[in-house]
Amino acid sequence: MTQEALEAALTRAERALARIERVAEQVGRRGAGEERLREKVRAAIAELDQLIGKVEA
Repeated sequence: MTQEALEAALTRAERALARIERVAEQVGRRGAGEERLREKVRAAIAELDQLIGKVEA
């Protein structure tokens, strides 16, 4: 994997983590559905797994 591709993958990972943090804050403030948070976290983790797979390849 090239340096540019690695940097792009890390940027995507950082954005995924930021999304998790935003949703966690929203859930905390609103007391909103825990299942919605779980779905968002699952999606972000799946994206991170894909990025890790690309980096390892």
